[in-house]
Amino acid sequence: MVFDTNISASLRCRKCGRFFLGDMSFFEMKNAGGSCIKCECGEVLMTVKSHDSKTFHVYIPCLMCDKEHSFVFTWKSMPWGKVKILNCPSSSCDIAFIGGRALIRSLTAKRKKDMQELIELLSSS
Repeated sequence: MVFDTNISASLRCRKCGRFFLGDMSFFEMKNAGGSCIKCECGEVLMTVKSHDSKTFHVYIPCLMCDKEHSFVFTWKSMPWGKVKILNCPSSSCDIAFIGGRALIRSLTAKRKKDMQELIELLSSS
């Protein structure tokens, strides 16, 4: 049995405002220095660190409240083939989607389409 050890994340950059879809593997995340996903503009969107390869600490600078939020996952709770929506504790707004690549791509495309429709609706009023 082959197990996909890659995880994807979709986030909006707080510097340039673009949606960015990034990937990292379990092997990158378990490195002592951790791994990060950067926007095309160079801004760090998410950092993942693991000290024991069993617990993963995810750090995300928040677009909504300008604080850095941390989320902790165990190996079993990591959304390898699912999607996990991470929220800002202050505003309850979605700040990231993490999980399987195909699911994240689909959810991100839907979110972009919904956002475009909302903008069009508001601009025509």
